[in-house]
Parts: sequence; structure tokens; C-alpha cells
Amino acid sequence: MTVVIRSTVVDVDLDAVTANVQAVRARSGVEVIAVVKADGYGHGAEAVAEAAIDAGAAALAVATVEEAIVLRRARPRDPLLVLLGASEQAERDAAVALGLSVTVWDTESARAMAEAARAAGTTAALHFKVDTGLTRLGAPLAEAADRYRTIAALPGARLDGVFTHLARSDESDLATTEEQLDRFDSFLDAIEPPRWVHASATGGIASLGPRPRVTAVRPGLALYGLNAAPHLADRLALLPALAWRSKVHRVAEVPKGAGVSYGHEYRLPRDGRIATVPVGYGDGLSRLARAARLLVHGTPLPIAGRVAMDHVMLDVTDVAGVRAGDEVVVIGTQDGVTLSADDLARAWGTINYEVVTAIAPRVPRRYLRGGRLVATKTLAGGYVRC
Repeated sequence: MTVVIRSTVVDVDLDAVTANVQAVRARSGVEVIAVVKADGYGHGAEAVAEAAIDAGAAALAVATVEEAIVLRRARPRDPLLVLLGASEQAERDAAVALGLSVTVWDTESARAMAEAARAAGTTAALHFKVDTGLTRLGAPLAEAADRYRTIAALPGARLDGVFTHLARSDESDLATTEEQLDRFDSFLDAIEPPRWVHASATGGIASLGPRPRVTAVRPGLALYGLNAAPHLADRLALLPALAWRSKVHRVAEVPKGAGVSYGHEYRLPRDGRIATVPVGYGDGLSRLARAARLLVHGTPLPIAGRVAMDHVMLDVTDVAGVRAGDEVVVIGTQDGVTLSADDLARAWGTINYEVVTAIAPRVPRRYLRGGRLVATKTLAGGYVRC
């Protein structure tokens, strides 16, 4: 087992991931393609993937072939979809060799995948994406059915899935979402749909519930216990999986007026004490999050001055007994008080997605089941089961 030696650490509760997959399955009534891109939204793709599959997810999805290569080492047999496709020959060759499913939306990329598969003596598994209104990736609706039929006829290719992606499913007004789904239905009317038909990510799962003709959903954020929007929080019973903690490294007695951190933008309003905490923007706590509060002894304390690469400082003058080694919570619960990824996102002026995916690889991850350590992931040692 890799020894986690740093005081700044992320703990991931895999029981929460299990519960979240089950909540998604209950809400949607269809199969689950668990999205573990961006290293499992910062939680660690290997451990989350295992927990999701064990909880009943039928497949996994990542953004890039490179992410899939990393995940294949831990999950050699699970169905694995690459959402962004494979535009380079090296990506196509790797996708074929590893048995990945690859997204396509034009005949040229599909033909290239089929040629790579034929050269390897196998068949390329493909999911066809339709652009119904996000205006990002996918076949234009007017051309989608013809492209799909052309690709279906290619030797060396097999179309296993079709999908689209919703632009505004996390909003209270679902008119645009319904329009997109109507367009997707018109495409499905023109083809013989394959096994996998998917449209909803976390926002759509929460806002729409079960949908006719859809056979799978693609939860990302929901796996990790986070909501796509506040008004959707009561639609899915989710459990936050991630806690981010550190420890006080030093407490210093500081006189009134002393400047703290770079630029001395914060000065003590009275004689007091400053605690230095080894977490900074090099760990993923953005310099933009200067309005954030961290928990010490159950007290939310504002950051004193600028966030540095490796440290933040807290004014602990009004919290009795703070000393080196005391726990500091960035995300999580301490003494009955909780600071969430959403709280940090508001202080940062961003969304919870960015908060968790920004946590740097140098922050060790510890994985827990039933409160017991079952795996670690560190910069030096990689992912290791205990």
C-alpha cells in the first residue's frame, strides 16, 4: 500500500457513490453509463468506476482515449465509451486495441475507425452522436439519419449506441429541453435504434425522470453526490462523496496591523493569531476563492489575504485553542458544521463541477467503504488497493 504522508488529503466515500448510482437507477428506470471523465470529476476514476459497476452501472464513459487508456488498466473488461471520439490515428489504434466504444458523428471519422479495426482484425464499436441543439458536437439533425445509415453499412464498424446531449436540462423551464428531445425522437423515427439510446446527464435525470425510447442515462455529477442546480436537489437523494481536509501547520502570534500573505491585502485589526494551512492553488483551491471559508474547530473562518500556491492563512484569533496539527476542512463536515462544494463554488464564482475537478493530483485520495480504508491514489504511487 502506498503510504499517504501529506496532511492535505481528499477522502472519497465509495458507499456514497454506490447509493448515488442506485438513486439514479431508481429515478431513470434504465441502464446507467457512469461518466468518470476528468479523473472521476476529481474523485479518482479507478475507484469510482469500480464502485459504480458494483452498484449496477452497465458501462463507463470518459472524455478522451488517453483517459480510457488509464482506466483500462484498472477496468480491463467493462464497456467503456470515449465521448469526444478519436481524431488521431494513434487514438484510433489504441481504441481498437483496448476494445473501446468511440463516439462518431461523421462518415469520415467512422470510416477511419472501421479501417483501423479491419487492420487489427476486429470490429470498431461506435456510438453515433446527434446535435439537437447544444451546438457543440454531433451530426446536424438534417443529415443525421443518412450519416447513421452510411456508417451502419461500413465493413469493420458496429453501431452500438446513439445519443445527444441536452443544453438546458438543469433549468426550471424545460421548453428547450423538450424541443431537443423531440428532435432526437425524429431522428430515432428514421433509423432502427441500437441497444444504447441515451440523452440525459445529471440535469436531465433529475428534471425529466423516465423517458420513453431511452435505454440509458449518463450521470456524471450525480455519481459524486452533487446536484446540477439547487432546484433539483429534492429530485435525487444524493450523498456527497468527497471530503477535502488539511491540518494547521503553524500558529503565530501577530500584532495589530501586521500584513498577511502576498501584497499584505489583509492586516490584523487587533493583536491576534494567524494559522497557516498547507493547501493552495497548487492543490486546486483557486486564488479566486478568496471569499471562501474553511472550518477550524467547527467554526467557518475566512481566508486572510491572498491564496498562495501551497498555503492559505486563517485569522484564528477568536477561536480558542487552535494549534499546529488541528484539522482544517475545505469541503466536508466538522463538529456538525458542513461546508459543501457548492459553498466553495459560490465563493469562487463558479460551479461545483469546477471545484471538484480542480483538485490537483498532488492531493492524495483515500477511498473508504464502511469507514474502512480500501485504496489510495497518490502522485507518487498511483492507484493502489489496500
